[in-house]
Amino acid sequence: MAGVTITAELDARVLAEIDRVFARLGSEGVREIADAVGGMMADQTQRRIKTEKAAPDGTPWAPWSDRYASTRNTGNTRQNSLLIDSEQLLNSIQQYTTGDTVTVGAGMIYSAIHQFGGRGIPERPYLGLSAADRREIEELVIDLSAEWLQ
Repeated sequence: MAGVTITAELDARVLAEIDRVFARLGSEGVREIADAVGGMMADQTQRRIKTEKAAPDGTPWAPWSDRYASTRNTGNTRQNSLLIDSEQLLNSIQQYTTGDTVTVGAGMIYSAIHQFGGRGIPERPYLGLSAADRREIEELVIDLSAEWLQ
């Protein structure tokens, strides 16, 4: 995927418990859960771009510069929002699942400049997991695991 992706690491204790549960689930259950987690992470990222306008840690994104703001169509609020103009970045958020590995990222050529910033452009991180995102994912994994283990 061109653009930028994010990787979340879990501590060894959590990984050991996940491995124990995943061994009982089998590869089909693991793939289904991983795919559901990837879909949720993509949705969380799109929500962050569309409505939250803040980094995963809750830090609000830097506003447009006055110079850039003067170029925006003030009559169209949909196109007058940080990181949303034509919705190409928003719509490029995708997830890929391979076995038990989930990758979520944005495929636009300018994806990384928004995530990390650059010469004269402040970073506006949109990829990553907030504490609320992690809890939502944990609940999903617990619920889906329970369904598979019944």
